[in-house]
Amino acid sequence: MGFLKSARLPLVGLVLTAVALMGNNCHGLNPIAEMELRDAGVDKYLGEFTPVASVDVGDGWTKHTFDPDGGNGPICIAGTAFSAFTRAGNPSKLLIFEQGGGACWQDFYNCNVLSEAQEPPTAREGIWDFDSHDNPFADYSIVYMPYCDGSVFSGDNDVFDPAFGAAIGVPEAVVRFHRGLRNQSAGMDLAAATFPNAARVTVAGSSAGGAGVAGFAPFLARFVYGNQVKLTVFNDAGPVAINLDATADIEARADDWQFGQFYPASCTECDDEGQATAIIGWRLDNDYSIREAFYETDSDLTNRFFMDMLGDPAGYRDLIVTEHGLLNASHPHRYKRFIVAGDTSHTALQSSLFYSQDADGVLLNEWAGDFLVPRPFWVDIVEDALP
Repeated sequence: MGFLKSARLPLVGLVLTAVALMGNNCHGLNPIAEMELRDAGVDKYLGEFTPVASVDVGDGWTKHTFDPDGGNGPICIAGTAFSAFTRAGNPSKLLIFEQGGGACWQDFYNCNVLSEAQEPPTAREGIWDFDSHDNPFADYSIVYMPYCDGSVFSGDNDVFDPAFGAAIGVPEAVVRFHRGLRNQSAGMDLAAATFPNAARVTVAGSSAGGAGVAGFAPFLARFVYGNQVKLTVFNDAGPVAINLDATADIEARADDWQFGQFYPASCTECDDEGQATAIIGWRLDNDYSIREAFYETDSDLTNRFFMDMLGDPAGYRDLIVTEHGLLNASHPHRYKRFIVAGDTSHTALQSSLFYSQDADGVLLNEWAGDFLVPRPFWVDIVEDALP
């Protein structure tokens, strides 16, 4: 038996080498990259949590609540329970949506803290208008994840911080539970259990949720659905690129959220105090069929606030155009931008802007439809800067 085990080692090496040489002829996430992600612990919470209650809340939505388990389960930042929602549509098409709601780190408390504050949308606006013929997501099945972890769905850390409880008016909340990866993993398992036959999976999110789907969410979707699904990512105004001059904020996020531990070893540019777009580049290098879309306005007032760039709209434009431009340059057919000039609005997927916002004459909902199919005229659009 010992001989047989040793004889298998060269074969494993040959297989891995062959996979590496196949490059873009492969489909989905290559097995070497998958092993790196698993070694980093990205999948550590998959298969760990199932809902303890599922309740019909109307309009086709079912609310699934998870057990906080004394702080060990999926949980919101102030210690309350995390819930996710499902809505049945076409079983072969699935939208996994991560909601936004700011961010929290040491001495900066601007995040949604309760899952209940983000019940599924009842207003039929944007992608939630299921009756609109102009909505490319109208017939999709949906998994909707509220955002309440303060760490843009990326954190895995607890921080003792009595100032936080005082700031949100809950003095007993002396610990910040940054459990983004845990909550996100619970939602992904729920997706696979509820809609196991999905052949097209789009992971999308707005604002903080956009940052979440640009981070670890696509890897989790690959783990639970495999390489045969057509996987796409739609980032709605989650800038991902960061203002490197805001060093105190960068260090606080890295320390409090502890997301850097999940970066794969071969992503040499991945740094919890560097540009977070690096993980997108690594993913595009190693997942040979994933496609990703990025929407943003070049003067987004909300993102400029969170990035300490309120007084520098030109700098913000240069940052997002440059960083996301590098991704488009390296993967022009699979990563494209829709960047609107001279607009301070924030996010579009969940509002009427989804149907009225245009860039160089192309409507956002039509661009999204071209992205999902995909059609050959899905294009990279960056409007010229306004004077």
